[in-house]
Amino acid sequence: MSTPSRALPHLDARSGAREALIAAAVLLVLLGAGKHLVRAVGAGEIIFTVIAGFQIYVPLWLIQRRGEAPESYALHAHGLLLGPVAALRRRLVHARRRRRSRGRPTRLARLLSLYGRGAKLRGGPLVRDLGLALGIALLVFPPFAIGHHYWQQAFGAGAFAFRVPDDLVATLLKNVFLVALPEEMFYRGFLEHRLERLWPTRVHVWLIPISRTVILASALFALGHFLGEYHPARLGPFFPAFVFSALTRRSGSITGAVVFHGASNAFSALLLAGYLHR
Repeated sequence: MSTPSRALPHLDARSGAREALIAAAVLLVLLGAGKHLVRAVGAGEIIFTVIAGFQIYVPLWLIQRRGEAPESYALHAHGLLLGPVAALRRRLVHARRRRRSRGRPTRLARLLSLYGRGAKLRGGPLVRDLGLALGIALLVFPPFAIGHHYWQQAFGAGAFAFRVPDDLVATLLKNVFLVALPEEMFYRGFLEHRLERLWPTRVHVWLIPISRTVILASALFALGHFLGEYHPARLGPFFPAFVFSALTRRSGSITGAVVFHGASNAFSALLLAGYLHR
């Protein structure tokens, strides 16, 4: 696989981790400031769309500007997510070949020269990832619901009455594609892969990776939820992040983590809808 013309030198482990941590620090500032801004002026959809865009496009830019393939960072769904980009890439590459005598390829063509190369949907791995995410959900959700009930009671929630929100499907889709996908691309795809080069993971407990890399990425993930809200419960995502990491590492794709992450958020919303707060 050839690298794009004029690509920057390949990152060493330390400089790559530093670049990823700087991006994470900028993201934390955006999250904290964005939540304060939403309370002050509203426009939450616009602000959080910008933040989601940062989590998707900044990692892709930082990866591709060094001539690396996003697929090597697990930023694919066994070919599925790369389909439209791969089609665009083919058009640009073919156009560049036709115009080869007319000058240099565009910067966009250079950035896309590796992204989606040879992308083709692989149904078997995709189905396995989806099945594993569903299996873990069936295993984890019942005890989580019990713990969630006692947590709500400790904070004075009213009686629980099961109720399916009218917007449950929309909530699920939003949490999968607008929340889980950007977060998994940034934290488990980009950040963990960069840190892993510096601090490789060598210990697994029940298939859960335990290392400085996973602990730091999970802590930054939890801190992003905490900033701007400052409630101890918002640090809770620290622990599920280890499961998201395990799912990504198992398959080499963020697919399972995205689906399980989004389903977990939607399930939490379903539980919250059943409480009648005083």
